[in-house]
Amino acid sequence: MTVRDHPYPLERGASVGWALYLRRTHPMLQQVISKMRIALLRIDPGVVFSVKDSTFTLTSGFKYQFGQVQHKNDWENYFSNEYTIICFDELVAFEEEQYDQISGRCRTTDPVLRPMKKIRAMSNPLMRREESGRETVSDPHWVRRRFVDPAPMGRVTISKEIKMSDGSIEQYTSIYLPAKLRDNPDREFVKDYEKTLRSKPKHIVRAMLDGDWYAVAGGHYEDCWSPDIHVCRPFKIPDEWPQFRAMDWGFKTWGCIGFFALDEDDNLFMHRELNFRMQDAAVVGKRLKSQEQKLGLWSGGRSRITGPADTQLWEQRGNVGRSKSAEFAALGISWEKADKKSRADNAARITQRLSDHENRTQTPGLVIFSSCHEMIKCIPQMQTSGDNPEEPAKNPNDHWHDMMMYACAFASNGSRGISMRSSSKRRRTGDDTMRERGQHGYGGTL
Repeated sequence: MTVRDHPYPLERGASVGWALYLRRTHPMLQQVISKMRIALLRIDPGVVFSVKDSTFTLTSGFKYQFGQVQHKNDWENYFSNEYTIICFDELVAFEEEQYDQISGRCRTTDPVLRPMKKIRAMSNPLMRREESGRETVSDPHWVRRRFVDPAPMGRVTISKEIKMSDGSIEQYTSIYLPAKLRDNPDREFVKDYEKTLRSKPKHIVRAMLDGDWYAVAGGHYEDCWSPDIHVCRPFKIPDEWPQFRAMDWGFKTWGCIGFFALDEDDNLFMHRELNFRMQDAAVVGKRLKSQEQKLGLWSGGRSRITGPADTQLWEQRGNVGRSKSAEFAALGISWEKADKKSRADNAARITQRLSDHENRTQTPGLVIFSSCHEMIKCIPQMQTSGDNPEEPAKNPNDHWHDMMMYACAFASNGSRGISMRSSSKRRRTGDDTMRERGQHGYGGTL
């Protein structure tokens, strides 16, 4: 087929394709423009660059523009345009409104280019303290919440249903693709840059080298928390491991229940989390009962396990209302009052367990399944209190951390302090357990 016979014939220089590459300020674009000039000249020796517009024009007519969105409403500069490709560099520096408004201009009248439309965003994790200084964006964590939180491990396509005006349903998809320094094929570059990064504070190492979106400056556990050793892939908990649960109650704010098990060396594994909000004790209790029944932790109409819970569970509601603990008990679920005598002591128990791995040669004292997304996000975000350096600061999203404090305090007496009602399940041999541990990637160093 000749160009003339093509259903959409295109004359040289007539392409309406237009790519837009954005940073917050123009000086931030200088290096990428220089690199792009070299790359495009190799692809198309006839490419022309306009310094005034910061735009490359290829011989096909396709344009590659470099723009900035320095001020809050600068997205209006792109309001009426159409772009085939839109790229945001260091997305954490942009306002969410800027992203939404500009990405809404990804459109084209060219039927050939239409299937090739794309929006791409690149960024390093934000490491700034939320309470320090003037923020460059009104919500510094919107990128993490929008793109990372739905699937923190990445490589999962998130699909959102869009209802069209004609009643049909379309799918809008997004995906978070983690990238780390070691993914670079240039081994010498990787070695040299890793040496530079490892000389920096730990929160920078975690963010820039490990790609940790939950690393913050001044984190209470930044000296001992490492996702690569404290997070593992889920596996079946051996029947002989004592299990318990812990809870921090919440109604208007989030509440959470974590399931825990102690291995033969008293290492604590958090293997499941149940999160709830705007639900009373009866509803949460029914959800918990269903979960435990699926896990085989239920017998004789009662839960086989117990564990610590926020002491407000025992608060009486008026003169006739039952306490939350009574609501749970009516469903066959028992709790014990959490040790809340010292927030500093309980936090120290978490620190001790996180640090207990003999320089990464043994299983850490605390391991969290990768499926426990909220706990994995919460621990590295905990800041140190300004009033007491031995104590984590309180914040509105610390429920998972408080639940972990109750769990570590409860587990401090070892497996003998955790009672489980007898189970009719087969007790597996040590060989069974070791085979399963090997299959799921832990045992010694995680």
